[in-house]
Order: sequence, then structure tokens, then C-alpha cells
Amino acid sequence: MMAAFTIGLLLVAAGLVLVLTPSLDPQNRLARKLGAGLVAVLMLRYLYWRVTASMPPFDLTLSGIASWFLLVVELLNCCAGMLLLHVLSGVLPVSRSVEADAHPVESHPGGPPLIDMLIPTYNESAQILRRTILGARDQDYPRFRVWVCDDLRRPWLRDLAEEMGVGYLTRPDNSHGKAGNMNAALRHLFASAEPPDAIAVLDADFVATPMFLRRAAALLHDPKTAVVQTPQVFFNPDPVQHNLAGSHFIPDEQRFFFDVILSAKDAHGTAFSCGTSAVIRASALQEIGLFPTESVTEDLLLSIKLGCAGYRTVYLNERLTAGLAPEGLAEYLTQRGRWCLGTMQIMRTRWSPWSLSRVPLIIRMHTIDTFLFWCIGALMRLICLVCPLLYWWFGLAVMRTDLQGLLFNLAPYWLCSVFYLGWVSRGANIPILTEALSLLVVREALRATAVGLFGKRNQKFKVTAKGTQRDRVVIQWELLRGFVLMVALTLGGIAWRVWFGPIGDTPAGVESMNLFWSIYNVAVLGVAGLICIELPRRRQEERFVTDEISDISCGQQSGWVRFHDVSVVGCSFEMLAGAVPAHDSRIVVSIPGVGRIASTVVSIRQNLVGCSFKLEPAMHDALVLKLFSGRYLRSPSSMSPTRFFWATMVRVFH
Repeated sequence: MMAAFTIGLLLVAAGLVLVLTPSLDPQNRLARKLGAGLVAVLMLRYLYWRVTASMPPFDLTLSGIASWFLLVVELLNCCAGMLLLHVLSGVLPVSRSVEADAHPVESHPGGPPLIDMLIPTYNESAQILRRTILGARDQDYPRFRVWVCDDLRRPWLRDLAEEMGVGYLTRPDNSHGKAGNMNAALRHLFASAEPPDAIAVLDADFVATPMFLRRAAALLHDPKTAVVQTPQVFFNPDPVQHNLAGSHFIPDEQRFFFDVILSAKDAHGTAFSCGTSAVIRASALQEIGLFPTESVTEDLLLSIKLGCAGYRTVYLNERLTAGLAPEGLAEYLTQRGRWCLGTMQIMRTRWSPWSLSRVPLIIRMHTIDTFLFWCIGALMRLICLVCPLLYWWFGLAVMRTDLQGLLFNLAPYWLCSVFYLGWVSRGANIPILTEALSLLVVREALRATAVGLFGKRNQKFKVTAKGTQRDRVVIQWELLRGFVLMVALTLGGIAWRVWFGPIGDTPAGVESMNLFWSIYNVAVLGVAGLICIELPRRRQEERFVTDEISDISCGQQSGWVRFHDVSVVGCSFEMLAGAVPAHDSRIVVSIPGVGRIASTVVSIRQNLVGCSFKLEPAMHDALVLKLFSGRYLRSPSSMSPTRFFWATMVRVFH
């Protein structure tokens, strides 16, 4: 009877998956709620089975403690899952673009607000800062000023700011990191003869498109809107995309958050500032005492404090800036560790979800969601690796079930949640890759959780290094050794049991369950291990894909070409008409919107010609503005599981 009921649930889940995935838009309210409801029911059914049918009696043996510890972590992890379902299904994401269209800045009372754009910088290079200043300076907006906030007090940067016609601010110390840097600048600006009405924040490696201020500031028409956040989009592949050789089909690691999660949070009224690419109402910022310094993630705490003061953060999901993603795995992990640390620090403030302060209930719930994501998610991933090892090597069955029990109870819930998240995210979420990413940050997340919850409160702000050169393969041995060891222990344990047989009278079904679990773990470890082998980044600058048609000239000859990609150091094109220029020949390339650029042919592959530019400073700046105008940002936002599988196989055997 139970088996028939379970098979029926599987068929219902499969039927809903088949109906939802290909034919319904994720914006369909009823489908979103039905899908989330089914996942929730199957989750509760799984938890009921776990508590009533798969647990041993509680005792203080190693097996008993391990079993009940796993159950507690699973329950907390399912709480996080329920909160995520609430975020995704409670209300439909709203389109702030329509609102921005309806309230252009010229229609605001008093006209367009005066906006000061802050570029906080610590150790970024002149090359990175120049393009950021160029984008900030080239805004299609009537009233704004640009300020470089230098926390290293570099004379050359003062000269660069003066050369480019923007303001330069510094301070005598580096207390409170980025938040302290911006607060020092704000005290100066608020005391000036013409204080700003709003503040825009751009990280030093983010380049704003010309419409950034105009589109974001439009949403300040509502006096209760204090922060307008826009998505972080990256013009270079992050370590996951690059190391899996999939930058053209794997979305960057933050697409699921910005395209799905933050949009859904905005619909609930719990969107939050993300540190860069945001516009903030100056009066609201002054009301709460400027940027918070109690956490290294001042952005999240900023939105919580503003929420307590009756303001809101809104999310405009338009690609209005482009930034530099962490180029190496070490930098990527440093960044994630800082985000986790900041979340834990918030848990120790009077704005935490556990406090008695005026934090609204919905903000409390969604902050708990973030807290559980970092600490419980990381712990759950580690436990899932260790549990099969305890069985293979010590005979400890922390889950008293067999493969049939897993298939009838866990599989319906797991499969339905995978398909639901894949459908809602339009293919941006693939389970093995998602779990490999969580595995990569386990150590950083658990360490940051412990330090943030129990360590000193004044932890230093760790800056993510950007713009480093990587011209060779780099293997992150510290991480990779751990993954290889786990694979070896898993496969070795399986071989051990094949040779010697199960311990005592362990049922064969328990072995089957642990075998299935172990194979899945090996797949996750394999993907995580591939990401640890960092491929070279030999290009000096990222190339932007395009298909524009223009002309070139070589001496007295000319021809028509179609560009394949363009960067500030060169381009590649195919000949449409005219002779292919010879290798090392001097040519003049006409770039639409920039001008005629002297170039040298450096490569010829069939009909594809690569050349390097010789740019004058003015033309360099014009090319930067063209490339960061917004039209060339084509980062993938969805992914095919089949393509990911075959690409991973190619990466393994390449």
C-alpha cells in the first residue's frame, strides 16, 4: 500500500515537472505556488519518514550521536529550504523597469537629485581605476559628481583623479575598511556648501553604463525608497566558469542570486543592498548614522537598519554596471568568507533576527534564511561527505534505511525540488554544480561562522584582490588534496566492503543506499576538484563578443570585415570582402563609434584575423566607453544540464 502511494506521488511529481518545465512561464503565479507546495509536501513527508522510520533509539554511542546529529542538521537545512520556497513562491517578482519608465528624474519634485558617486578603492591598479572613473564620469545624468575615495593615500591616484576631472578624497587611517572609507567621504560631502541628495556606490572594479544613474535614481520618486540596488554583472569569467572551460554556456555563480533570489526578495520587500551598483537616499543614510561599521558586510546591515527606520530597499533588475569577478579561486573564497563573516557579525548586533529591536518580522525571516544558508548549508554538505565514510570504514549506519527507502522517500522530494528550482531559475541551477560550489566554500564558511559568532567583534575587512596576472596553470593543492583524499577514502571504503563483505548482519539494502550516496559524492567531489585546477588567463584584457561590420585598410587596399570580438588591446575579425592581410602587416581598423585605429596583424587562422591595437590615450578612453556602454554584456543566464555534463567530460579528458 505504501509503495503504491509512493509511486503515485512520484508520478504526480513527474507529471507536474513535465507540465511546468517546458510550457509554463516561471512568472505564472499559480504554477509557482503549486510547484512550491508540492516540494514542501514532499519535504515534510521525507522528514516524517526520517523521524519515524530511519532513526535508531537515542543513545550515547558514536552511532547514535552521529545519527541524531545528522537529523538535527537536516531539520535546520529543511527550515532553510522552507524559507527559500517562501521567498520564491510567496509573491511574484515585480518589474521595477516599468516604475522607472513612469518616473523619470526630471519629473521628481525639485528636479533630478544631486548625486555624489563614490568609488572606494584600496589597492586596485591604475588600469582598473581608469576605466571605472571613465564610466562614472560618462553618465547620461544632469547633476552628479564623482569622488575617488582612496584608502591607500596614493599620490599617483590623486594625479589621475585631477587629470580626469573628478574629486579625490582620503583619510588618515583605515578604520572600519570600506564602510569607514565611505563614511569619511560622506562627512566631508555633507558638510560642503552643496550636500548631495543621494549617494551612488561603485566598487573600484565596476564600470557604470551611461544610464546607471538615470535609471536607478528614477526609483527614488517614492520617499520611502532609501536604496535602489541593481544587479552585479561581470565582464570576465569567474573561477568556476573559467576553470570548467564554460564561460560561454555556464552562468556566473551569482546569476541565480541576482536574477531569481533578489528579485523574489524585492517582491516581499526584503531586497538588500549588495555593496556596489546602488543609489542611496542621503537623508535616510544620515538618519541611521551613515554606513554601518558593526559588520564587514555593511551593505546587508544597511538595508536592515533602514528597514527598521521605515525605509525600503528596491531592486532594479537592469544590467547597468559591469564588474570584474574574482579571477582566482583564492580570491573567490576570500570574498565568500567575508560575506559569511559579515552575516554572522550581524547575528551579534541589536539588528539580528533574534533581538528585541524593531526589526520587521519579514526581514527577520529572510535574515535567518541568509544565516542558515551560510552555516547550516556548509555543515550539511560536509556531513553528506562524511556519513558514507563512517559506514564503509567503521560500519556506522547513520541513516537506518536502504536504497528502496531513499528512492521512495528522499527521491521524490529531491527530484521535485531540483526541477522546481531549475524551472524558476530558467536553468541557472544545476544540483551537482551547486553542491560542488558549496563544497568549495565549506572550510571558509565554517571558519567564518565560528569567528563571526564567537570571535572578536572587530574583524578586519579582507579586500578581494583583482587584476592579477595568471599566465599558467595554478593548482589549489590545499583544497584539491582534501577532495582527492575524500574520493580515495570513498572508493577505498567501497572496495574494502566488496572484498570483506558487510559488517555483521548489515542488510544488503543499507550497502546499496551507501553505494548510491557515495557515487553521488564522488561526482560532486570530481566537479569541485576540476574547479581547483585553474586554467591560464593569458589575455591582458577581456574580449567582448560582437558581430559589427566595418572596414579595414592595408596600404592602398581596403576591405569589409565582421568583428568577432573586441577589447582595448585588440580584436579579431573575418574578411567579408577584400584580401586577407599578411601576418605582421600594418593595418588600420575602423571601430564604429571610436575611429580608425592603427593595428598589427598577430594571427591568422583560416579566415579569422587577430590584430593588436596601438592606441592613443583619447582613443583608448573612447574604446573603453564603447565596450562598457552595456550593449556587449552577454553573460549567459541559463544552462543546459546535458551540455554541462558533456562539457565536464571534455574537461576531464582534455
